[in-house]
Amino acid sequence: MPESSIYDYLAQDHDDATERQVLELFQVSLLNAPIAVAMVELGIPGLLGDKAFTGEEVAAAAAADPDATGRLLRAGVAAGLAAVDADGRFTLTELGRRIGAGPGSVADMVGFWLAPTRDALSGLAEHVRSGRRVDPAAPGGMWDYFGSHPADTVKFSRAMGYVTSRLLAAMTAAGYRPPPARRIVDVGGNRGTVLAWFLAAAPEAAGVLFDRPESLAVAPAFLASAGVADRTELVPGNFLVEVPDGDLHVLGHVVHNWDDENVRRIVANCARAARPGGSLVVVEFVLPPVPEQAIGPVMDLLMMVLVGGRERTVEEHRGLIEPAGYTFTREVPLGAPPGQPPPWRLLEFRRD
Repeated sequence: MPESSIYDYLAQDHDDATERQVLELFQVSLLNAPIAVAMVELGIPGLLGDKAFTGEEVAAAAAADPDATGRLLRAGVAAGLAAVDADGRFTLTELGRRIGAGPGSVADMVGFWLAPTRDALSGLAEHVRSGRRVDPAAPGGMWDYFGSHPADTVKFSRAMGYVTSRLLAAMTAAGYRPPPARRIVDVGGNRGTVLAWFLAAAPEAAGVLFDRPESLAVAPAFLASAGVADRTELVPGNFLVEVPDGDLHVLGHVVHNWDDENVRRIVANCARAARPGGSLVVVEFVLPPVPEQAIGPVMDLLMMVLVGGRERTVEEHRGLIEPAGYTFTREVPLGAPPGQPPPWRLLEFRRD
């Protein structure tokens, strides 16, 4: 196949609607995300706030090069993150304010695209060519990186907290009721966002938040703010080795981080720790049998290059979980109208 470029494409005749799609793909995938990341790294959303400043003033406040800052801000205008008035002063758009600090901010989600995610995605083509396996637990892997970069671990925890808050909104909107339990174990639960929701749905239950020690660092403050700290035990550990016992084990966005072998290990540990009649709830972007335009297949690629994991269909989940002694009981879809959280699925299993 001969090499070509976007310029070769533009030199040809194309349907206008198709050409717009190609150009939008080029801009969004290659340009807008790095622009947003750079603005967050430089603290520009926080510097601008609700005021208007020239590029030179922003550069001075950010201790950055004036010419380069002006060019970044102009690109921010093109990306819909900023606006510029007739006097050359820049302000944030509503989208730009969302990547800053404050209520509704997604700054930590943007920050999550810093190393190692950015580096992993840059090697996507080579990964597909070689099919090499990524081990997130190996030296230099994802979890090793977070273990030695506590500041990024906090950023990651906040980013996942934002994603999970959208999940919980979808669970509430769907009227989801979890299986009955007296002791709920959130396996790999990070700061405890999901556990807090389950405890609110089960006022008589006690909770166990189980994760790596560094991942639990922000949990006490969050659980206190959620009003469930007095019902929650923090247990550091490694779910590849063992998990605490309970009536209900929750794996929220955990399974997709791992290859099949390690998923079997995690699920087997949950099964061994399950009390008689215990339940397992898996929360993931479950893939449909036929690919569609949705976030699931994109997340599947991200899991592949970042941690060696994958998104899976319902049947693939059942094939990994049922041999551990669980019976599949139901699938709960969480819808996703335009502009709302992406379509998650809750898969419930009961211990035989």
